Amino acid sequence: MEINQQAFLQAWENQKLVRGALKYAHVRQDYTNYEDFLQEGIITYAHMLTQNQTLPREELDRNSFRKIIWRTTDLLRKEQHLCERERELTDLQIVEDNHNWDNYLALEAELPYLSDIEQKLFLKHLIEREPIQQLSRQIGVSRGQLQRIKSQLLNRLQEVLER
Repeated sequence: MEINQQAFLQAWENQKLVRGALKYAHVRQDYTNYEDFLQEGIITYAHMLTQNQTLPREELDRNSFRKIIWRTTDLLRKEQHLCERERELTDLQIVEDNHNWDNYLALEAELPYLSDIEQKLFLKHLIEREPIQQLSRQIGVSRGQLQRIKSQLLNRLQEVLER
C-alpha cells in the first residue's frame, strides 16, 4: 500500500468523511478502539486518493466512503471473531477446571503471585463472569490492555496447570 504525502495530508484534513463512514458503520466515538479505526480510515482514504487521482473528487470521495465502511466492517468482524474464540476457550477451560481439585489448588497457590489487575481479572471476569468492558471501566484500564493482560494471564495459568 503506497501513499504519497500530499494524499495523506488531504485525508487528514478531510477527517469528516472518515468519521462519517465510521458513524455509518456504527462505530461510536466512545468505543475503545475508535482512534484505531479512525487512523485505519484515514490511511484507507489516503490510499484511495493516491490510487485514483484521475477520478473526479466527488466520485473519489463516494468510493472512499464505501471502502472505509467495508474495511471497518471487516475489522469489526475480525475482532468479534477473536473475542468469540477467546470466550469459547475461556468457557472450555473453566468447565474443565470445575472438576479437577488439583487444578483448583494449583490456581489458588498462584493467586498471591498475580498483580492486582491480574487478580481482579481472574476473580471478576474468569470466575464471576463479569464482562471485560464493565471490568475495564471499574479498574480504569482500557479494554484492549485488559484483553492483552487476560491473554498473558491465561498463558501463565496454563503453564501452572501443566506443571
